[in-house]
Amino acid sequence: MIIPARGETPWLADSLSSIAAQTLAPAGVILVDDGVKKQADAVALGERLFGGRFRLLPNRGRGISAALNAGIASSSATWIARMDADDVAHPDRFEKQVDFLAARPDEVLGCGSQVRFMNASGKFLVRSRLLESWEEIAPRLRAQTCFIHSSLMIQRKALLAAPYRSALDGAEDVDLVLRLAERGRIVNLGAPLLDYRIHLTQESFRMRARHTAIQELAFRLSLCRQKIRRDPLDEDPELAEKFIGWRLSTPGYFRARTALTALRYAGINFSGRDLRGLAGCLGVALRSFPLTPAGWRIAWRVYRKAGAALLDTETPFDALNMCC
Repeated sequence: MIIPARGETPWLADSLSSIAAQTLAPAGVILVDDGVKKQADAVALGERLFGGRFRLLPNRGRGISAALNAGIASSSATWIARMDADDVAHPDRFEKQVDFLAARPDEVLGCGSQVRFMNASGKFLVRSRLLESWEEIAPRLRAQTCFIHSSLMIQRKALLAAPYRSALDGAEDVDLVLRLAERGRIVNLGAPLLDYRIHLTQESFRMRARHTAIQELAFRLSLCRQKIRRDPLDEDPELAEKFIGWRLSTPGYFRARTALTALRYAGINFSGRDLRGLAGCLGVALRSFPLTPAGWRIAWRVYRKAGAALLDTETPFDALNMCC
């Protein structure tokens, strides 16, 4: 089990306690320190719950991809389970995933699961409806996010062969899954095995516009590998930041992406009858609502086509225009 963490970690005790309660105990628990503010408290908690199976691995300020790669490299497990420091694993998560994967070692590289979304207070909101079989997932991989990153369990040898890429931090999970899918199959189990916390302070919400730009880049790079059998990022390591800067400067993009994410979160809170969360999300959506026709057009396209919304538009980077 690998958990990257940084800053304040108010739900770390809940996360680690859920791992300690697993029906199949993990061989080891690695908390990767990417800038944790209370290291001593985290170590004391981990050692109390897991004894010698717990390790705090230094990786301060290098980013989530570097943190995950460091954890994977330092592990000796066959299967690597992921989780975030604010999520909660169901007691049978490891047992069900390991049983499924161990029975199919040559068929799949890994699996995720359905999740239950919860709010900052731990209140259950709604259950995910992710695609499950490879036959459903494969045609949609380059158009939408098909997995919840922190629910994944993947073969360690596959992760060593296709490590996370720091240039795509923010959509590192999308990029990883796309590259792993070129080597084998990844699926989702039908049962919810994780409670995934959503709140307005999490980085995936605050940085949504940047993260969706990186997600688009990951889709474009995957199409390039499919069509020309090479990855433009390998030839130009600075391409990622150039593309992200260009996309974020697109008129209306930042506000459209922020508003739509807030509305999506609002829908989840509404389904779970969390009126305070609903009000907070609607407030962000209203403050971020696009003010120009360009922003409205982006919002409409994203609403209709999600991750694939802008892939048919040309960019200033010829190497990325494979799908235009």
